[in-house]
Amino acid sequence: MKKRVLAFVAAALLAVGTLPAVPGAALDLEKLPTPIEESGAKSFKKKAPELSVKEGYYGYKTLSWTAVDGALYYKVYQKPEDGAYKCIGMTFNIGYDISAYTTAEYKVRAVTFTYEDEKLTTKASNVVKVKAEERQYKNYYDYDDDAEYEEYAADEEPEYVAVPEPENIPNPGAADGAAAEPEYYPDYNTEEYSHAEESGCRQAATDPLSTFSADVDTASYANLRRLINDGQDIPTDAVRIEEMLNYFDYDYKKPSGNSRFTINTELTDCPWNSGSQLVSIGIQGADLESTPASNLVFLVDTSGSMDSSDKLELAVKSIRILAKNMTEKDRISIVTYSGEERVVLAGARGSQIKTVTGVTSVLYADGCTYGEGGINAAYAIAEKYYIDGGNNRIIMMTDGDLNVGISSVEELQKLIEKKRESGVYFSVMGFGTGNIKDNKMETLADNGNGSYHYIDSVTEVQKVFADERNSTLFTIAKDVKIQVEFNPKCVKSYRLIGYDNRRLGNEDFTDDSKDAGEVGAGSSVTALYEIVPASGTDKPEDMLTVKVRYKNPDDGKSYQVRKVVNRSDYSPKMSDNMKLACAVTEFGLVLKNSDYKGSASLSEALELAQGLKEPDVYEKELAELIEKRLNLLELLSLFA
Repeated sequence: MKKRVLAFVAAALLAVGTLPAVPGAALDLEKLPTPIEESGAKSFKKKAPELSVKEGYYGYKTLSWTAVDGALYYKVYQKPEDGAYKCIGMTFNIGYDISAYTTAEYKVRAVTFTYEDEKLTTKASNVVKVKAEERQYKNYYDYDDDAEYEEYAADEEPEYVAVPEPENIPNPGAADGAAAEPEYYPDYNTEEYSHAEESGCRQAATDPLSTFSADVDTASYANLRRLINDGQDIPTDAVRIEEMLNYFDYDYKKPSGNSRFTINTELTDCPWNSGSQLVSIGIQGADLESTPASNLVFLVDTSGSMDSSDKLELAVKSIRILAKNMTEKDRISIVTYSGEERVVLAGARGSQIKTVTGVTSVLYADGCTYGEGGINAAYAIAEKYYIDGGNNRIIMMTDGDLNVGISSVEELQKLIEKKRESGVYFSVMGFGTGNIKDNKMETLADNGNGSYHYIDSVTEVQKVFADERNSTLFTIAKDVKIQVEFNPKCVKSYRLIGYDNRRLGNEDFTDDSKDAGEVGAGSSVTALYEIVPASGTDKPEDMLTVKVRYKNPDDGKSYQVRKVVNRSDYSPKMSDNMKLACAVTEFGLVLKNSDYKGSASLSEALELAQGLKEPDVYEKELAELIEKRLNLLELLSLFA
């Protein structure tokens, strides 16, 4: 009986087009859901779907209608026996389930938009009336006697297996010899983070070069803010100090003329190691006087795991906020994926705010996560609407839980490395709590020539998509690599703090085939080195040389800038830039419980953060987060 019911359900779902298409099926780029030309508006408004009713399943019937050319979605209307018509749902499908136990009339309209952002609806379909039916099944409590229920249950597979109650399981908190009830605390937190070994100290005499890739991701800091505000434990692998550093703005000297970067440095004492000094390196990118046209494809995870206010709902708000800052010269497309990939909007103009609002209103979360299909479809759409000399970018919005098709970190890396040859950038926005797969999202962004941000609030949406829109969307330099050469006469040993999964071989610095990080317009990259000065000389010699190598996206050529740091550059007094960087770094060292944290403490990090002269809203928030974490640990210590 159960098999027959499941087969019937599957047939019903196929009828309304909600089961996945064959994985890997080719996307028909000639039949995409696009806005219509103004000249076709009159014709569209004269059309009407043809509506019928089919048998459904488990107390439902299915409204089914003919597809309307040019429709972006459909609106379903219901008129109860004692009421008026009202819209009860919107769908991209050509089918909609309704209750078989309600008498009502139904009709459907198709909806689209013109490129001028005018909303159009077709004529209403024919009206169908559905009469209420008697219930065709009973639940357990409806059976007249036990014999009737047993006859029904005999045809069903058992759903539960009895498990004997455990006896006398020792409880560490119970008195010796006393039996205690077992405690069950199932772990519902399935978040995943990649592990990277911390960089240790290196001797300048034998290993004078340190090379790493630039990183402008900010996801780690925003994610840690979420964990701290929720009072959760901090997974050490969630702490990436470079992303914490690069979350903030620094008052660095900006490039002038045709230069894409300036190198800002500072040398002072290390707060958490009395025998060490600290050198900060701030790479400031140029801003854009004017921005090129953008071809943006939003790749939205609509699987069941995204069904919460801090996931799909926040992703929709992100799309709408970014769309408000786009223009007619830009293009917007939206691709969703769950059990199958679906293109819901292709090639709309950036000025079509109503269109974007309309189609995002229809999105809902359900089903499994076929991310591979979504990625392939997004690249196909991005390539179809590719703008020469423009900003062609896919923005993936997900919790990272890909569970159908390619899903491992290694497989995703191979997939995205092939796709990036198209010239389309791939950025990732992470959402949610309890289920985020940080390791997968970071892998996709890092290998897709994009950036990775974590979105935990509307405030963060505003920061990433509005306030820092240029740095989020527009790349000014590709494959940005940083190499520092230490002079053994002045430096005994050194340690790069953070960038543990961004380290490169020294020979990679001049290898232009080696992939590295991308830097957006107006972005900065900050790194700190803890150094132990060499003894025996006080001459003002060069301590180290910083070199930055990058490719210009416009001509594909490689360029290089450099700066020398002298021993005489040392100052015991910190600038606000250095205070901020030290506060963030010390905070990260403690959260990570780093083997190299020395005397680092939350109280010292808090003092540094509160010592900033004119802190902005994010710097004030940093101090509040440090204090909140400090207060929590002090409270927990009272119960230890």
